[in-house]
Amino acid sequence: MSKKLVKNYIYRELGFPIELHDVEMVFFDGEFHPKIDVRKTADLAIKSLVSQKARLTGNQIKFIRVYLSMSLREFAKIVNESHMAVKKWEDFKDKPTNMDRNIEIMLRLHIYDYTAIKTKNDKKEKIEFYHQFLALTEMFSHQQRAS
Repeated sequence: MSKKLVKNYIYRELGFPIELHDVEMVFFDGEFHPKIDVRKTADLAIKSLVSQKARLTGNQIKFIRVYLSMSLREFAKIVNESHMAVKKWEDFKDKPTNMDRNIEIMLRLHIYDYTAIKTKNDKKEKIEFYHQFLALTEMFSHQQRAS
């Protein structure tokens, strides 16, 4: 089995592109495939969505809901919306949703809270994540002032 290292690899299997670095590729079935720990990649992706500067896309909303193992109705309760509203957001696919900015902030806070609980033993990671959260709130406050 042949192997190679790809410096920058765009992983699309979570529903939206994620740039990964130094990905080992293995050759089988006549082509190279990435050797990726999907769970670890999903954990990194969910954390990165908290401080992502761009608005969330429909595919990212669906990824968040699936990552949290929630139905449309359960997810809708988190953001205090109807399940049909959540479905409409997901239907935006790779385009930013039309969700209210305050709902998006609330959703990002929920993700932050969920992931902070999962990383409760890593103080350095919590501090870094908290700084990302502060950057997020600053970003949204600037966007609202500009509107």
